Amino acid sequence: MQPEPHSELSAADDPESSSNTLPWRWLGRPWHWLRSWLTRLSMRQLFVLAVLAGLGLPGVLVTLVNREFRRQELENQFRIEQERALEILSLGMRQPLWDLSRLTGKPLVESVMKDERVVAVRIDGSFSNEPFLAAVEPSRQTGQLARLTRQVFYDGQSIGSVTIDFDDGHLQARLAKQTVEYTLLIVLELTASLGLILFLLDARFLRPLRRLSLQASALTQRVFQHAFVWDRSDEIGDVGRQLEWSRRELLRLFDELHHKNRELELDIIERKNVEVALRASEGKYRELFLSNLDGIFVVDLDGRCLDANPAMEAMLGYPTGRLAGVESDQLVPSRWRDYDRDMRHRVLLDGHCGEYEIELRCYDCSVIPVSAKGVLMRDEQGRPVGVWRIMRDLSERQASAAQMELASKVFDNTTEAILVTDQDSQIISINRAFTDMFGYTPDQLVGRDTEVLRDLERDGGAYALARQSLLRDGAWQGELPLCRRDGESFTAWVQVNVVRNVTGQISNVVMLMRDISAIKVANERILHLARFDALTELPNRAYFRELVDAAITATARHDDRFGLLFVDLDHFKTVNDSLGHAVGDALLRGVAQCLNEAIRAGDVVGRLGGDEFVVLLQRVDSNNDAAFVAARILERLAQPFRIGEHELVVTPSVGIALYREDGEDYDTLIRNADAAMYHAKESGRNNYQFYTADMNARASEILLVESQLRRALERDEFVLHYQPQVDMRSGRLVGVEALIRWQHPERGLVGPNQFIPIAEERGLIAAIGNWALREACRQNKAWQRAGLPAIEVAVNLSALQFHHQDIANFIAAQLAEFELDACHLCLEVTESIIMEDAESTVSTMSVLKQMGLRLAIDDFGTGYSSLSYLKRFKADKLKIDRSFVADVPGDSDDSAITRAVISLARNLNLQVIAEGVETAAQWQFLQSEGCDEVQGYLISRPLPAAELGLRLAAGEWLGREILA
Repeated sequence: MQPEPHSELSAADDPESSSNTLPWRWLGRPWHWLRSWLTRLSMRQLFVLAVLAGLGLPGVLVTLVNREFRRQELENQFRIEQERALEILSLGMRQPLWDLSRLTGKPLVESVMKDERVVAVRIDGSFSNEPFLAAVEPSRQTGQLARLTRQVFYDGQSIGSVTIDFDDGHLQARLAKQTVEYTLLIVLELTASLGLILFLLDARFLRPLRRLSLQASALTQRVFQHAFVWDRSDEIGDVGRQLEWSRRELLRLFDELHHKNRELELDIIERKNVEVALRASEGKYRELFLSNLDGIFVVDLDGRCLDANPAMEAMLGYPTGRLAGVESDQLVPSRWRDYDRDMRHRVLLDGHCGEYEIELRCYDCSVIPVSAKGVLMRDEQGRPVGVWRIMRDLSERQASAAQMELASKVFDNTTEAILVTDQDSQIISINRAFTDMFGYTPDQLVGRDTEVLRDLERDGGAYALARQSLLRDGAWQGELPLCRRDGESFTAWVQVNVVRNVTGQISNVVMLMRDISAIKVANERILHLARFDALTELPNRAYFRELVDAAITATARHDDRFGLLFVDLDHFKTVNDSLGHAVGDALLRGVAQCLNEAIRAGDVVGRLGGDEFVVLLQRVDSNNDAAFVAARILERLAQPFRIGEHELVVTPSVGIALYREDGEDYDTLIRNADAAMYHAKESGRNNYQFYTADMNARASEILLVESQLRRALERDEFVLHYQPQVDMRSGRLVGVEALIRWQHPERGLVGPNQFIPIAEERGLIAAIGNWALREACRQNKAWQRAGLPAIEVAVNLSALQFHHQDIANFIAAQLAEFELDACHLCLEVTESIIMEDAESTVSTMSVLKQMGLRLAIDDFGTGYSSLSYLKRFKADKLKIDRSFVADVPGDSDDSAITRAVISLARNLNLQVIAEGVETAAQWQFLQSEGCDEVQGYLISRPLPAAELGLRLAAGEWLGREILA
């Protein structure tokens, strides 16, 4: 049954209303998507889409129509040509078929086959089932075949048939080519049209609209300073000019509004200031009234009490508020009443009256003596409205007199020094013990200020703090620096108490003093020794920990940051071992002074022990603050220290750890700063490094390597490899350099770069270096005893070995033990080591030269040699560092440096040896410049002793092609 018409409309309106409307649901979703997509397009994009649709659709339709017309035209032409060829062939084959002459018909068949579109030709006769003539070219078929057949008639009689197979591939190719040409033409037309339209659209519509949008945005952001200039006469220009008018109006309105607001704010501020001043004035006088220690009450002109302060109510014993409304005469006994009235009358006449004494009746009817004063109170117009009456209780005066008599006796007979002053610190009295302690007699001190007793140089604010506490609490005790009559300064334990009068005001100050200078000195010495390093006077490890813990507490409370710098002196052990502990101690004191000069105010330098210092940076706002202090430390310590006859240069390695990021307790911070310091040493020393998490693992590795190195010495795990050194003129081996290796039981053969720095830092380098020197002497003598040629063995000396006082004796012992001639041992010392203490170096090298040893300056050019010292060092060789040799002759700078070193050595009558030679080009350059000897992988890698012995026995080391 068909659905009703209105049902169909409903389904169309609601594509998802029924399952019977699935086609509508399929079309509805793309339509909604398309509509949503179109709403997100800009005007430019919509216009381009419309142009593409308006130009593209007609062009596509025209192309399709032309293509179809051309296809039909080509197919008709192709069909006509097929019919013509078939007709020609059928007419031409009548005579050959009639005569049964294949020779006559074959040229005609070949002529038809010349057409590339013909795939096959077949001539059939009616007299036989076999083809009369046939020709086939199957390779010509590229498309579909069209077969045409026609009967051949002679005199009205069918004598055979002609069949031709045509290929339509050529026709399809021509159609495809024409389709591409039409498509390219349409694309070019669309591109040109679209570009022209977009240019016009952007110039006349989109660019002005963007400008309008920017100007409207400026108005919404309240930017009114720049005028909107429009010279167009169209609708867009009208809109722009309207925006300019709006801008001017908004600018004017906002200026007026700002001006009005400013005036209103100033008026409000002025009113508030007046109100605040009034309230402050009223509050101040009210506070003075309520807090005054003297009794004050206000009476009107008739003598009635209007108000009373707490002191007045307390003095008379009245409950709070009960004095208001009481007549003045009721408070004054009858015998004083007339006198009191006269004094009040004088206040009305003169505006005030002097202090006078009367008696007042209390709430419990008792009578107390008081001193009274009166001040007239006026209103804003200056009219009298009342009297301020100020009363002071005098009832304690008699009791005070009795107490003073007793105190005088105690005062004169006590063993402690007593000083009595008035409220202005003017000395009133001293006792005999005071005279004995200070040397002053009463005549010399009475009437003078106590400042004469103060030691102002050691004050430090102690007197001010004591006075504040005294005024606040009425008593104070503590230590004060004082000064005797002869100028001697001492520390006293002082107890101070105030003496108040009946009104509660301070009338006198009593000071009891006991000389504790001897006890103080002893305690301070004990505390100083417990907290400070005896050598450098810096906080020691325990006290520095207290300072850091205090900084952690303060920083946690205020959410601040602080930092720790761990400073370790590089190669300090060399100074101690070579120059003695006295020089080392003097150097440590100089370093401590430099560190104190390099830090900021408030920072603290401490000494953990040895050559390890720590710096507490009290406040670190950023990492740059810590880096700044560390850089200043490096800068200050870079200056040479003059200690006696020695001029020493010491460099620090600094590790930095920051509170919170790198630890929240002392142990973690100091451990991480230590790890960062070791990272600084591994990075070349004389630098600072911030702590990172992986440094703990590195520190653990260093400790492990250190322990393994100690066992390696005990287990004889070190071996020497020897790198040959050859003469550049003859190519003959003249020496070897002994290079240490570590035969690790687990890691195998370990190079020196992986353990020598740790050995230097941990103080193991001297023992390892001595082993290497001893082993080199032993092996050299072993080669000689084996009948091999005598050669020179070069051994590197560490800084610790070279500066050791017994180095010459140690070397002499080895030469004697192995019966080795000194001329067969060469000692290599780096340029930086010999310049650490040039004067000491000259002396040491002179002793070694007298023993007959040969000396070489290693890594020459990488340090800071003084030429004046170089000629005094008495070295035999200069060794050019591999960093200069690596890039010669290609690098002009390295080539110039190498050339200069060779020239310098030649002029000083020194041999030159270059290390790190790896290419023939390097060899040729060095040979042309006059270098004497070389070593490197071009000649040989470092060899074990046994393998080198075999090479020594073999003789020649370099090929003739290198020497050439």
